[in-house]
Amino acid sequence: MAEGKIFTEKVWIIMIISTLIAFTVILGVLAEAISYTGPSAVCPVKYVELNEKIKPGVKQLSLGVYEVTIIGRQWAWTPNNITLKNPRKIIFKVASEDVLHGFEIAGTNVNVMVIPGYVAVITWTPPKDMEGTYIILCNEYCGIGHQSMYGTLTIVRG
Repeated sequence: MAEGKIFTEKVWIIMIISTLIAFTVILGVLAEAISYTGPSAVCPVKYVELNEKIKPGVKQLSLGVYEVTIIGRQWAWTPNNITLKNPRKIIFKVASEDVLHGFEIAGTNVNVMVIPGYVAVITWTPPKDMEGTYIILCNEYCGIGHQSMYGTLTIVRG
């Protein structure tokens, strides 16, 4: 009788381990399929130097390559409305002036936690057929005005 219980336990252990392996493989394949990448770099910066070192705005580095520098503060993104024409590659540099924020462009795979004292650098290649206005959200609760912390990214083709 005891051997039957041991066999059943071994079967359950094998099933659980197989499920965990399958789950991990599926996550890896899906992450590769949507081209998920984490931040390219995270650079520390002191609060007092934030506004001196980080100048919010959009800079065109070359044809179709943009550098977008954004500062998050309770309860707004600066700049709040960004328009890019025919972007091939966008380098986001995102910093927080006060508390923890989450930088997400809804409907895309751009999503990063913005930690005070650090600059998150995200390199994103938007799909070639992507056009229109997308909402930039803070997806980490940052205080009583959190629901008002949003902006827009407009991609213009042609």
